[in-house]
Amino acid sequence: MFLRPVNEIVDRLIKRAQELGNGCNKVFTATSGGVDSTVVVAVLCQAYDPENVVALFRNIKSSPKHAKDVEILQKTLGFGLIHLHLDNEYESIVAQLKTQFLNAGLEWHDENTSSAEQNGWINAYASLKSRFTTPLAGFISKAIDKGAGRVFGTGNAEEDGLLRYFDKFGDGAVDNNILDGLTKMEVRQIALYFSEIHENGEIFEKIALKTPSADLWGKGDEHNDEYELTVWARKMGFDKAELSYGNLEKEGTIAWAMKEDCRYGVITGQRKTLTAEGLRHRGYDETQCQTILFIRKIESSTRHKVELPKGLPRSVLRQEGYVT
Repeated sequence: MFLRPVNEIVDRLIKRAQELGNGCNKVFTATSGGVDSTVVVAVLCQAYDPENVVALFRNIKSSPKHAKDVEILQKTLGFGLIHLHLDNEYESIVAQLKTQFLNAGLEWHDENTSSAEQNGWINAYASLKSRFTTPLAGFISKAIDKGAGRVFGTGNAEEDGLLRYFDKFGDGAVDNNILDGLTKMEVRQIALYFSEIHENGEIFEKIALKTPSADLWGKGDEHNDEYELTVWARKMGFDKAELSYGNLEKEGTIAWAMKEDCRYGVITGQRKTLTAEGLRHRGYDETQCQTILFIRKIESSTRHKVELPKGLPRSVLRQEGYVT
């Protein structure tokens, strides 16, 4: 919840964007038609002027409504839009992979089949789509800024700060992230602010009302964030956990859990080892307990996405007498 007027929050985001892009003449971000990337684009347009902002919409079996919304957003703000249709390239690579897998004696599961779902290949296909963006972002960000370039990320506090609900080498491959302290509801409210200050700004409100979705299954809103997180929770035995991002006026259960952790350390802090019984003793009901416990597991299992790669450091090799 904001303690200051929204315009002051936006001014702070603009200032931070300018700090993080210091030395850049043009800046880059990927846009999906979702509220987070929409707000980042709008902030960058104010921080650098629209003619110095370039955004990529990477279309691989994407829902047509997202492409349309991005095009309307571009007309409203005036930033440079690169819209790449990559269905053919994606299908070609998948076809080659299938041939090579079978030649190597490896099992193969076609996309959007029950066997793919049962064997965890949904994640493999989604990761491939997400990682398509990475080399493109690297090329575009450098090409537009004389070999320098900066890739601005678009994840909010719940997704990037707590759950790390991103592909490490896909949508997570960014140089910075100005939204990582804001909840989904707060980002939506900033979108509403932009709808009020821009002429024909209705597109901001439309996008703010969308169901959050990574749109990586090629099934439209069937692949939405809340559904996927709930499926994870059920598979891990948390039958009563509730995972939601809320709406324009009310924060969801993920933001609630994040704030409980800020106050009481129940996920990452001093009380992160409390059992379900211990949480119940502190006054949490069963749904709240399971939500905290599930998010705790996800937070722990995704730390590798933000830590340096594990290895065998020279200090250890020296200590064990292998090297000088």
